[in-house]
Amino acid sequence: MKLLIHDLSEDYFQHMNDDFEIISTVGKAVSCQGCFECWTKNAGYCVYSDIFQHSGAAVGNSEEVVVVSEICYGGYSVGIKRFFDRGISDCSPFLTYRKGKTYHINRYGIKRKLVVYFYGDCSDFERETAEEYVRCHAVNMDADKYEVYFADSAEDLMRCGL
Repeated sequence: MKLLIHDLSEDYFQHMNDDFEIISTVGKAVSCQGCFECWTKNAGYCVYSDIFQHSGAAVGNSEEVVVVSEICYGGYSVGIKRFFDRGISDCSPFLTYRKGKTYHINRYGIKRKLVVYFYGDCSDFERETAEEYVRCHAVNMDADKYEVYFADSAEDLMRCGL
């Protein structure tokens, strides 16, 4: 399965085929409350019933995670960040070593690819920060490959391959 997470209007990705599960981060969703029930009692599922309730399972069961986000201080937009915070249950609470550092164990055992499309104006420093941010996020989510693309606007994303 492929997962597309974005912060654009609902109809922006209607042209995508059925290979993708498409999740828009536009809408009301609570921030992670840190209760860890998604880790200990309801593996992969948040106790809060909103658009991000199944974010951990959605990421965990995906072979490819595609993120479309406005660049925000060298990272994801608020909605995208909130989605991944709520999806902490894609890993287990147990620890392992990857690339010389301690990380949580991949709960679903699926090696995935992370592809991130940032759009919006950014400085060279923000671009470098974003590339490093995605590299670290890929290691954290146990992705074996990652790619980062930049576009000046959401409309320019089509030229990046979306």
